[in-house]
Amino acid sequence: MWEQRPRRDGASQTTTHRPECRAHIQIASLIAVPRKAFHFKFHRAESIKTPSNPSADMHADTPLHALSLAQASALIRQQKITPVQLVQAYIDRMERLDGQVNAFVTPTLDAAMQAAHQATREIAQGQYRGPLHGIPMAHKDVYLTQGVRTTAHSRHLHDWVPTVSATLVTGLERLGVISLGKTACHELAFGSPSEDDLFTPARNPWHLAHMPGSSSSGSGAAVAAGLCLAATGTDTGGSIRHPAAACGVVGLKPTRHAYPMSGVIALAPSLDVAGFLTRTALDQALIWDAWHGSDVATACTADVQRSVLRGLRIGVPAGLWRNTENGQATHDPRIQACFDETLQTLQAEGSQVVTVDLPPQPAVVQAANTLIAYEAFQQLQHIWRDHPDQLGQGLRQKLAGAAQLSLNNYHAARVQADVWQQQVSTLLAEQVDVLMWPGREALPETLQALMANPTAQRSACNRLFSLTGHPALTCPMGVSTQGLPMALQIGAAMHGEGHVLQVAHAVASAIDWHLPVLLD
Repeated sequence: MWEQRPRRDGASQTTTHRPECRAHIQIASLIAVPRKAFHFKFHRAESIKTPSNPSADMHADTPLHALSLAQASALIRQQKITPVQLVQAYIDRMERLDGQVNAFVTPTLDAAMQAAHQATREIAQGQYRGPLHGIPMAHKDVYLTQGVRTTAHSRHLHDWVPTVSATLVTGLERLGVISLGKTACHELAFGSPSEDDLFTPARNPWHLAHMPGSSSSGSGAAVAAGLCLAATGTDTGGSIRHPAAACGVVGLKPTRHAYPMSGVIALAPSLDVAGFLTRTALDQALIWDAWHGSDVATACTADVQRSVLRGLRIGVPAGLWRNTENGQATHDPRIQACFDETLQTLQAEGSQVVTVDLPPQPAVVQAANTLIAYEAFQQLQHIWRDHPDQLGQGLRQKLAGAAQLSLNNYHAARVQADVWQQQVSTLLAEQVDVLMWPGREALPETLQALMANPTAQRSACNRLFSLTGHPALTCPMGVSTQGLPMALQIGAAMHGEGHVLQVAHAVASAIDWHLPVLLD
């Protein structure tokens, strides 16, 4: 049972398990329920390598909430800190700051502390499970969590308590991950902030008047604010990469099926991807290795990072996708300047910049939006038609637009996406090693601006990799004079997550990026 805690509006959050009523049976069309027999391939701790000294850059007085996942993992393994100490640090910080950030919609702090005590006992007894043992994370509120309500930020699910957990959630628990609770998101991963939202929208820890991106907004805000070490997200048209870019953290959209989507509320099933938001690329690599039994993290070290950049062929879109209709740049000039400076730094490290031709950005955005909206409407139309009062204004408006799309529109967009997938795959096989462009074309919007105009949010930069399915990552590349983060996006060949993570780690080292402690 999830915990009873005061809601931000002062009302009780008391929820009990109840039989699935007719309205909730309809949710079966949204969810791929995990199989009852869950067979998780558990990798023994000794088979998962970690970097030799991930805490080398850590100062002795670094507060626990400012540690990266890699640093915290190393200290837990060395028994220099305990999971109890780490979880308590995050609980203290959440209780002090989350009223400002609104990253969490359902904290599970009592359960987290119980799990931390268990992890501390296991590690002391030599039962160390691996680099994620005792690591506090959070879950986007579209992941089913057994006994903990899952709302997807929608009144339609405001009191739903699943009886099973998503496969990814269950697997992380077996690896020793401790859940701090569920994070805010846009309604059903498709809506936009509106006055009638179920919960107060999450805010950007860099500047609380601004949005933290969409739709994994709470996950991005929680990681950036130091409220957890990592958080799950989902990416359909950029919903991991977009908030990561807005919040100055790292978001990886892997190749489809790299992480299981079973037990996650669907938006557009042909595009939905599960993944994580973290402080660093090395943190992403440790999660990747723990889940897949691979060895990416050991390549994210100082010994190899310069060799990763030396000779790297970086594909950059011609003109950074100028709008083909009027010739105007689609990127904020401040972001363009930061991107150019980043490329110059990488060239100084031995990388080669290659100008490449990519599909025109307006066409990419139109095709992606068509696929997402059409599939989302198939998932949500019964709620929109039968229970419109259970949906927020922003989501109702989007679904009204989606209702106008035809099957022919959808098929045309699908054919175009397949052509572009082959084009990008050929580029990455024959001309370049990675593709790079900014992670966002504009600085994070204010909440007030998005409330007034939900279409003001910019996410065109993320759409191409959503259509083609190639792994893509956003990571910080600088901070604007307004004190808002600017991000780089890196894409690679199918199943090239290891290469993307190595390059991202090397980029962070080359530009000397460190996520500052925010809100202190």
